[in-house]
Amino acid sequence: MEMGIGLSGSDMPALVRALAARWLPQSVPSKLSVDYAEKPPRADWLQSSLLGDKPWAKATWEGKGWNQLLVEPPVAMVHGHHDKDVQRLLAELAPLPFALASFGSLHSDWRVGARAYAAPVLDDLHFPHGWGCAFKGVAGHSRLVSRRWLEFGPWRLLKGPEDVSLVQFHDLDADSATAFAQAKPGHDRMGYGLEGGVIRSRHARLHDVTGLYDAKTQSLKFIIHGREVPQSEMLDACALRLTGTLGPGQPVKRVAYVFMEARQAREYLHELWLRELECWAIEQGQEVRLDTDYRPTPVKPDWVKALDAREASAPRR
Repeated sequence: MEMGIGLSGSDMPALVRALAARWLPQSVPSKLSVDYAEKPPRADWLQSSLLGDKPWAKATWEGKGWNQLLVEPPVAMVHGHHDKDVQRLLAELAPLPFALASFGSLHSDWRVGARAYAAPVLDDLHFPHGWGCAFKGVAGHSRLVSRRWLEFGPWRLLKGPEDVSLVQFHDLDADSATAFAQAKPGHDRMGYGLEGGVIRSRHARLHDVTGLYDAKTQSLKFIIHGREVPQSEMLDACALRLTGTLGPGQPVKRVAYVFMEARQAREYLHELWLRELECWAIEQGQEVRLDTDYRPTPVKPDWVKALDAREASAPRR
């Protein structure tokens, strides 16, 4: 299956070396470009052209099929043939030193024509959402509003070794129209938007997150009365919690929403719980926390149930 995969992590040279060793031909590329200028490929092409401080480099192997490695920090992208078995791909992905992974669309018609689809992007320079994305370790999962987000989305979640979570947005055997219908809700929810759960590296706040700061508990509290709480504000609150500070001498470990009306608190309970934002209500004059005993049940989309059943009944190879 021809696909594009984008990966980012804290050690770009190590990531590029691992990609070259695992997923690319072990030969000198047929074409090489560095800083947008063609270079003659040499035997030491990897060390001399793609592991230095170059802002852009690309190696291409032509022939029966094609493979390509594009390095544009903070992302390295590989194009080529990969196993259609998502479980095996997950196993191959797990050892790589990455934090975020994006998988481009398998359907070119999503991106062409007058009504081309502008899919959400996981982070700077990554592929727009296609069939999936992945998160590894604390560095990767911290870019979500919470790990709870993974269990409650309109997608298929696969867990791999080395703390890797792979999110599959559609059945890889589905036709383009069906795949798009399956993927679109997950793209929105896993995007960087009004209802998304991804904190991008250059998060820009949309809301004023001024609240009541408690130095003793290192918490920030928002009192809610007579207004709505958009999910984009919740994203801002999660991004603030990720940075860990309001400013010098004001560390933030907890963010709480306190609703003056219990009815309204319960309306927002699920979305706040998903983001591990505390949900409190004033009941009989007392602050009562609602999220600690909240235990929702994940609901899988029908296409995920069908795919899981199909794979469970398939003979093992």
